[in-house]
Amino acid sequence: MNIISLLDNKLIKSVEKREKIAESIRKKLITIKEIKKLEDVLDHKKMALVFEAMEAVSSEKPEISNKDWLKFTKGFVESKSNSIKREASRIVGNIAHLFPSELDAIIQSLMKNTKDEGTVIRWSSAYALARIIQIPKYANSKLFDVLTDLCGKEKENGVKNQLLNGLKKAKKLRGR
Repeated sequence: MNIISLLDNKLIKSVEKREKIAESIRKKLITIKEIKKLEDVLDHKKMALVFEAMEAVSSEKPEISNKDWLKFTKGFVESKSNSIKREASRIVGNIAHLFPSELDAIIQSLMKNTKDEGTVIRWSSAYALARIIQIPKYANSKLFDVLTDLCGKEKENGVKNQLLNGLKKAKKLRGR
């Protein structure tokens, strides 16, 4: 599949484009290496569609990812595009449990995004952090206290609930 041709086709709706890309990723017809090459040729809007497809796949089948997914996505957690930043954070949340020793730098970027003015960006960062805190290594770290403090300061219920759910599950892991 030629992703660029698909994304440039004005006769196909965005939802259908995203699904075709996701299906190609699921079938391993598109690899992360091919997606990496798109970074320099696609605009933010088209790249966001690719990230949405990756997020859908990583949500259903996180095991399809590898460390290259995490490394690639890490670079976009602080993107200038809110759509890409949102999807990159969600991908990290979906696959974090597979790569617990590779998360420290991404956590810093996610924490930065928890201060974003946009609720969607804070929510997606909270989503990822809530999943990371459920990894035993992090459940028993100072990240638990940092997220507890952050949760107490967050005004938006959706963001707060993401953090609360992660902290609740992490609390069960503490002390093991």
